Amino acid sequence: MEILLLITIVILAIAFINFREYLSNPSRRPQIQTREEQEEINYYKNPYKSDVSVNERALSKEEKIKNSEYGLIVSLLSKLAQSDGKVCELELELMENTILDITDALLLQSSMYQKDEILEILHRIFETTDRSVEELTMSYASFTKGQYKSRLKLVEYMFALAYADNELGLGEREMILDVAAYLEIDNADFNALYDAYESFYQSKREEATLQESYEILGVKEEDSLEEIKKTYKNLVRQYHPDILHHKGLDESIIQNYTQKLQKINQAYEVVKKSKSKKLEVES
Repeated sequence: MEILLLITIVILAIAFINFREYLSNPSRRPQIQTREEQEEINYYKNPYKSDVSVNERALSKEEKIKNSEYGLIVSLLSKLAQSDGKVCELELELMENTILDITDALLLQSSMYQKDEILEILHRIFETTDRSVEELTMSYASFTKGQYKSRLKLVEYMFALAYADNELGLGEREMILDVAAYLEIDNADFNALYDAYESFYQSKREEATLQESYEILGVKEEDSLEEIKKTYKNLVRQYHPDILHHKGLDESIIQNYTQKLQKINQAYEVVKKSKSKKLEVES
């Protein structure tokens, strides 16, 4: 019995000594790593990985963005912009500014990306979208469950983009109707948006005079067309609707942005037409 007690004491003493050594030497402790962490370590340990692996990782990033809420918005707006077979200058500027907003939002969410990389991916998504409107909208709906104002703001922005060339094409109208239906937008809300845009564009003021147009843009007659275009882009950037900040219809796009953008766009068209005619005469 005494021998067993002695053996037990010796075992406990050894265990205690080993445990103290374990505590005092954390570097010797076994590291528990997830599969993802181990893959990251393996990747960084070998700086000479083949181009195939690098491309696969880049593709993975692109797929993540493409299937995110932001990527789906870009895809839907791409389908809308091309639904009437033409993309006007203001539509391009609005889309470019939206892509920049989304890029900034993605940069805040993840440190995995560089700004140029995100911009390249989003432009590629915009230019190569091949999924159906139904598939894109249903995927977006899964991200916005219980977020009715976000869905409504997307539909309102789609109206703003469609009317950038002053009219709503048949293809644009049908697509917006489909998106609103898939997102379960209330008929009263949809009709209110549609009526507001129709009313605004039917009763919009006549084009400003040339002098008024220069004043609206804040440019001078002697400025070059390139300088005027740069100013125009900056103004569109300043007044474009930010689709990522959903504040509901109490701060509607039609109230806060469309009227300002319409004046800016009309003024730019008047000045651009005048400048182009002058260049033709001089040549």
